[in-house]
Amino acid sequence: MTTIYVAPNVKQQSVELSDGSRGEVEAETEGAGQTRYSFDFNYHLHPSFWVDRPLKNGMTVNVQTLDGPEKFQIELR
Repeated sequence: MTTIYVAPNVKQQSVELSDGSRGEVEAETEGAGQTRYSFDFNYHLHPSFWVDRPLKNGMTVNVQTLDGPEKFQIELR
């Protein structure tokens, strides 16, 4: 499992992962006030994905890819 270190309440930010890689997170407001968090990683080391629910410290996100599943944990800083 790879941990993504995210600052809460920041709409667009550069993030660091527990394996030393980096990425970007962008929060976009969707219809009905719902927020979508889009995760995109440098050099394609990890798959891009989005989360349509509030980010919580310690939450896990399972991402299915062509290469198999990958699991991420969100750590709010």
